[in-house]
Amino acid sequence: METTNITFETICHVWQKHLWQNRVSPIETHSAMTWPYDGNPLEFDMDIFNYDPSFFGVITNGRIVGVNSGHRTKDNIYRSRGIWVDLDVRKKGVAQLLFNATEKQAIKEGCNMIWSIPRKSALPAYTKFGFETIGNYVDEGMEFGPNIYVTKELNVSN
Repeated sequence: METTNITFETICHVWQKHLWQNRVSPIETHSAMTWPYDGNPLEFDMDIFNYDPSFFGVITNGRIVGVNSGHRTKDNIYRSRGIWVDLDVRKKGVAQLLFNATEKQAIKEGCNMIWSIPRKSALPAYTKFGFETIGNYVDEGMEFGPNIYVTKELNVSN
């Protein structure tokens, strides 16, 4: 198995069907959420949409079995967003492949940290990849919570 770049249309279809069923807010290419631990007073920043997003998929036998996306939220900060892995292939390394592709893209774009806000149920996949939790679980304002902020420092060679 390996990751491949996919389109927003492809990932959006997977997100709607599997990750964010019955979502009230529209699914967009990016999230305007900022990393709340860098001193930025803004909770949301529409300038994030100026950064190019990346979309990744793992395809086996012509079927998408996992997806993730990423985009910068500042010049040196990257967000991992929207990971989903098919139940039939969970615990077989698919999430780790997707995180690896997302991390490589973040490093390619010059970022020195990556963050996310996974659901409680997804947290083990994040911590297995080296993400560390920050703060407590939050439910307020989350359509599919509880969620917790996670971060990972990146080894960026100059």
